[in-house]
Amino acid sequence: MEETTPFSAPLLNNEICQYLSPKDLARCVQVSKAWSDWFSPALWRDLDCQIRLPYVYVHTLTRQQEHIQTVRNITMKRVGLVLGQQPYRSLTTLHFMQNEAFTDIRRAQIRVLRILENISTLQCLHIKLALDRDNVCQQWIRVLEALPHLESLSLKSVRFVSSKAFQKILQLCIGYKRLAFTISGEKSQAKEDSEQEYQDTKATIERMPEMQLQELSFNSHMGLYEGNVLQPLLERCPRMEKLDIAWLYHVPTVQHLSKALKEKKLPFLRHLSMGGIFAQNIQSHLAELLSYVERGMEILEVDALSTSMIQSLTQYHYHSLRRLDFGYTGILLWEFSDLMGSLSNLRSVTVKVNVEERNGTNDIPLDTQWGCVELRSLRLRLETWNLGIVMGSPEWERSMHKRGLDHVFSEVAKLRRLRDLKIGWDQKDLYLMKSGYLTQLGGQKQLEVFDLASAPPDEFGRNEALWMANNWTRLAQVYSHGASEVFKRTLLEKRPQVEIVN
Repeated sequence: MEETTPFSAPLLNNEICQYLSPKDLARCVQVSKAWSDWFSPALWRDLDCQIRLPYVYVHTLTRQQEHIQTVRNITMKRVGLVLGQQPYRSLTTLHFMQNEAFTDIRRAQIRVLRILENISTLQCLHIKLALDRDNVCQQWIRVLEALPHLESLSLKSVRFVSSKAFQKILQLCIGYKRLAFTISGEKSQAKEDSEQEYQDTKATIERMPEMQLQELSFNSHMGLYEGNVLQPLLERCPRMEKLDIAWLYHVPTVQHLSKALKEKKLPFLRHLSMGGIFAQNIQSHLAELLSYVERGMEILEVDALSTSMIQSLTQYHYHSLRRLDFGYTGILLWEFSDLMGSLSNLRSVTVKVNVEERNGTNDIPLDTQWGCVELRSLRLRLETWNLGIVMGSPEWERSMHKRGLDHVFSEVAKLRRLRDLKIGWDQKDLYLMKSGYLTQLGGQKQLEVFDLASAPPDEFGRNEALWMANNWTRLAQVYSHGASEVFKRTLLEKRPQVEIVN
């Protein structure tokens, strides 16, 4: 009679294995043959080639191939070694290393694509190719045709791909749920396609059946691609929940998106990310766009901000917005305070705040209480232009900058669920025990990550480290930015589990 143990029950086995590290699993499989049978599937389910491949023999991979479901950080040169021996019947996810040299990609990509053509079980693929040659494009199209279960694709082309070829690739992705495109190359290469070719591509996309996409990421420095591929594509994705545009060159792109939202062609959009914005006077169009999101935005990441955008956020998204990231875009302190007072469901905020006097006076009202008491992550950069005032001096006591910082830290002190905190300032003594604001943060008992944001002064040392160790018992990571050795040594003596990142 076969012995019954908790490990031999699949549900219990999975429950146990999720709490074991790869090192723990590796030790378990060495205990006995039975333990090896029980724990090998969990050990080999996710293969990171960057970490494990130098220490694994090919015959071991062949023996364990039925358990391997995910392969990460594989290089073009290693594909034949890992995947070319025999088919991996359980493989569903394949991530190629993104920083591989162009010469290696160029040399190996045809051979790699022929191997991929035979892995029909793939559901998720991250790959980097040079699609500027017809034979590579044709082989890549054959790969897409041979992968019936693929639903998530991240494609980075390190060379310019023609609009006609890209349109063919796009047509094969109609049923996918997640798409991420990065089109690199010289901007001058984009002009190699005639204006008529771009117009034909745009017309073809406009006639395409509706796509099943839930997430779309589009990254290209080429404005012609944005106008003739991205803009018409926005109206063919009625199920889209997340849109990430890394570079924005044209106002009509935002207008197309606004039109699609207004006409309820994107009723599920909840996550909008726009990175480098080069289009001029975009803020008013973004404010209009935000007014058309039917059910409210949950995540907004955009490198642009204006009073009209703030009004749209507080009017239409006060109940839904959970994460705000304005990057390096600045906002006046009183506007920021009003924003924090209106968005009660915020969980994460990243923004630069300008703390300055208005018309030479410091009578700006700062009495708004922040309503986002459930905030988990706060990353602020405080700007005080041409301060020239020493903290603690009579000028400082009368300044708008002191009023501003007093207000910010008094409200931060009320955020008792914070886990990640970064408040940077162009003055170094923000967190000194004797004159700074560190002691006001004693209520942040759940804080796990603390970022000093800039190099602290020499006086920042033992007293500050002891205070952190005694008050932030869950602290796991500190970004010290070159803090003194006394600070680091004292903190590690009290909290050895803390990771100090320079």
